[in-house]
Amino acid sequence: MNFSAPVPWLLDHAPYTPFMDARTAGPPGLSPLDMADWIVRHPDFDAQMTRRAEILAEAGPIALAALNEGEAPALELLSAVKSHLGKDPALTLKEQYCALTALGHMVAEDFCLLLPDAESGEYRLVAALLCFPSRWLLTEKMGRPMTVIHEPVPDYDDMLARRVNRVFEALRPERPLVRVNWLVHAVPELHLPMGHSDKLMAAADPKGPFYLRTERQTLVRLPQTGAVAFGIKTSVTPIERLSASEATALRDGLGTFDAATMAYRAGSDLIGNAITALDAIACGDAP
Repeated sequence: MNFSAPVPWLLDHAPYTPFMDARTAGPPGLSPLDMADWIVRHPDFDAQMTRRAEILAEAGPIALAALNEGEAPALELLSAVKSHLGKDPALTLKEQYCALTALGHMVAEDFCLLLPDAESGEYRLVAALLCFPSRWLLTEKMGRPMTVIHEPVPDYDDMLARRVNRVFEALRPERPLVRVNWLVHAVPELHLPMGHSDKLMAAADPKGPFYLRTERQTLVRLPQTGAVAFGIKTSVTPIERLSASEATALRDGLGTFDAATMAYRAGSDLIGNAITALDAIACGDAP
């Protein structure tokens, strides 16, 4: 994709700034979710849906996957989303044939479906619609338990893994949760599976421009199958669109990263240059 041309899904204002509050800046950073706000629709909706249609037509198992035990949760999720949007929750034959594809053309959220796994004692990924991954591959994660899925993440230690598992075990259909993950990238692309991501990052100028990428993540227990639906709404905002206070908080958040986290997130060169750029915005010196 040619990023010298206008990128239609870029936002003028960051919809979420979790790094401005110590309670939400790091994991798990969970809060209660009002189910009325389960599915969101931001100004980037139309552009994101166009990009999703392209990916669903081309990406195959990189964007869609389901084990046999994931088929029933996928059907239940689609029915629940249709009901939430005010549509008839009954599924057509076409939707029953590929529930995840239908879902991908309906909302801008991605979804990962997880079921408890007796062997690992954790939750295991059994189905997913993933149009907008951030530097990971669905084909490498499908069927794996949570700890294995998060092996590359430096701060996903044993203590955090136990906390996350307790959260999943305690989740009730009537008490969903939400959190927001945040990253800084040198490219505005939404679809960043590993490999494609590396190629784009290598071609990007490490001195910028830079983009705040947020992922609004929801945790909803589906009552019939008991699966956990992990929703991900991705948004991308140029850092120049941040206020001085937002740029200050993001700069300070990046400054807390240790070497391992920097390497995982994008590398020390990119993080260092992003901090410099954010400092200029915070001080009112940005062009």
